[in-house]
Amino acid sequence: MELLSGQVTVVTGAASGIGLALAERFASAGLSVVVADVQDDALAAARDQVAAHGGDVLAVRCDVSDETDVEALVESTLARFGAVHIVCNNAGVAPRSDPWFGRSRRGSG
Repeated sequence: MELLSGQVTVVTGAASGIGLALAERFASAGLSVVVADVQDDALAAARDQVAAHGGDVLAVRCDVSDETDVEALVESTLARFGAVHIVCNNAGVAPRSDPWFGRSRRGSG
């Protein structure tokens, strides 16, 4: 994928880990970046960290398991930048009712 200065990207789960690394890389390439995460304090820190790499950064609190939050993320992004070129749906959602939640392969063999 070619990253072009002026493109707009949205990264969910952007307050840490892979999401934060993606957001930093996009900002370094001159893209405008929307960082989205459910953790307010971590999101504010991520916004500042990504902004240090350049580009225009918008932070939006978003719980990707909540349709209303996702719609607000879209609206905020379009209101600020007018377009979206790349979306990285990086946020992980694993409800405790998920049969895989908390399982480990350790001790299974």
